[in-house]
Amino acid sequence: MVEQQTIINNTENIKVVYNKNDFSFNVETPNKVWCQKKDFKPYVDISYNDEIHRLYFENAESITHKSFETGIGRGIKCLLSNFKIGKEEIELCFEISIWIDNIYEDIHFELIPINEVQGIIEKIVWPGPFDFKKKEKNNYTVIPMMLGCIIPNNWAKEVHPMENGRYYTRGAYMPWWGQVEDNNGYIAIAETPWDGGYELVHPAGGETNIASVWYPSLGEIGYNRKIKYSFMDECDYNRLCKVYKKYVKQQKGIVTLEEKAIQNPNINQLIGSPVIHSFIYNHTEPSSDIYDREHPENNDVLVSFNERVNQLKELKEKGVEKAYLHLDGWGKRGYDNLHPDVFPPCKQAGGWQGMKYISDTCKELNYIFAIHDQYRDYYLDAETYNKEHAIHNSDNNITVEAEWAGGNQTFLCTQLAPYYVKRNFETQKKNGIELNGAYLDVFSVVTLDECYHQEHRMSRKQCMEKRRECFNYVSSEKILISSEECVDWALPNMDLVHHSPMALTVPLDGWDYTGDAIGIPVPLYTLVYHECLVVPWALKKGGWGLPTSQDGFLYALLNGGTGYLDIEADTAQIEKNKIVCKLHEKIAKKEMVRHEFIDGSLTKQRSVFSDGTMVEVDFENDTYSIGEK
Repeated sequence: MVEQQTIINNTENIKVVYNKNDFSFNVETPNKVWCQKKDFKPYVDISYNDEIHRLYFENAESITHKSFETGIGRGIKCLLSNFKIGKEEIELCFEISIWIDNIYEDIHFELIPINEVQGIIEKIVWPGPFDFKKKEKNNYTVIPMMLGCIIPNNWAKEVHPMENGRYYTRGAYMPWWGQVEDNNGYIAIAETPWDGGYELVHPAGGETNIASVWYPSLGEIGYNRKIKYSFMDECDYNRLCKVYKKYVKQQKGIVTLEEKAIQNPNINQLIGSPVIHSFIYNHTEPSSDIYDREHPENNDVLVSFNERVNQLKELKEKGVEKAYLHLDGWGKRGYDNLHPDVFPPCKQAGGWQGMKYISDTCKELNYIFAIHDQYRDYYLDAETYNKEHAIHNSDNNITVEAEWAGGNQTFLCTQLAPYYVKRNFETQKKNGIELNGAYLDVFSVVTLDECYHQEHRMSRKQCMEKRRECFNYVSSEKILISSEECVDWALPNMDLVHHSPMALTVPLDGWDYTGDAIGIPVPLYTLVYHECLVVPWALKKGGWGLPTSQDGFLYALLNGGTGYLDIEADTAQIEKNKIVCKLHEKIAKKEMVRHEFIDGSLTKQRSVFSDGTMVEVDFENDTYSIGEK
């Protein structure tokens, strides 16, 4: 047996003890030793002869270790090759390295592909989980699943991560996670997150195991994969958020509303505005999965532009001084139909003239006029549909679905999306439509796409960059940009999202998404990004993405967000909205510095903002207070 190799950094505040025999490691800090789970073995899943084979790192017939030291740190490298399935050798060679930097004493894990065959690797799981068994209630795992949650080690329910824990999805709005035990903790930050995620196992009442997972990009590992761990004493989930916030700042990923308002003063009008989410035409095609065959009259619902204008004027008379109007279904065949070829606007509702009327009226009323738009769903009956512009899978075929109202669709390759965005927005300008806001649907929530088409081959990272390009063009026109949820790669380029929901145990199915929370909800997103984005909340109980029976009004206050307002709101709803909007005007540009549970109760919570504003809510008794710290 080979002796263990110990790696110690220059200041000796942190030590990694690495075992060459089984690739396990322990991390020693001044107050704690973090031990890797003993029965875990790092592995590669290989697709071979139509079967999945698991190859453990230790199965490599050639394993070579080498210590190294540079001007920035010291560590150990290991080269692995000559893997076999049965008697057949698999062409696979990669290097792993573990090193500690001299600057922050972070531990860096890097996976470096040397040689591989395209299309055979399914995933690589490394580094593995720590042994995390203590059941005290203050020991928990921190996951940025949707708004965020913590999973105590004594949590009674089994936990399954959303979207398989993929980064930049609802499984992880932010590409990090961490654990806290006896007030000592660590945060793992994926520095190459586009094709990564976490693997989490938490059986009912059992310990939580969490490990890093790397997926192929265009069929290959392809590039170096990096994740770093920062260990700290005296910490909780608040501190983990601030460590990540500092990291993002160093990457130029923090752009505040204050900074965005310099480029687009409409930001200042958006702050403190209720969001009115309304529609013109909802039409469902017979080919759609959601077509109502028992009640076909439900498949067409039309409201004219003129009628919406009258409703907006009534809101103004009721005392709604400013608002943000998000308008769905304005295109020629309504909501989720014919994208990206949606012009002219719905003729039955008033066409170009009607749409200009609502645009001009919003300007008169001091309301922001914004539209729903879509540049991912690509409808087969769109006027300029071209199969060659669709996302092609590795087998050179396209995926066709009929999940939404417009029926049969595939997906537009994001490499081409900016051209369609520019075409459509220029068309609106030529027809006299003055937009103040635009919502590019799903870009900030669905997984990043890949495309294998030889003319517009695209990795997930390139997809992210092209989605940003679409956002940036819209922003350059002084139009407020929004999309669906708070995925953090998009936040420097967005001003508003539709919602920041909780991760719930129920299936995420359309607009019926309320139930028990996964773990204990905590506002991880808000602790990192509150002053960077406007987030509206449904000011009612049982709203979309809310735990059953909990009030979105209280969540809006606790998170310092704004509220949704019905276009036919009554006086009571308007007055409740004014409470939320007044607070939002005060603290929208302020950082949330801390969130905490009061007196050990999960229903009593407090948030504190950088200007000293303190919000306390009680979800059990539906009460709140707003004061100064």
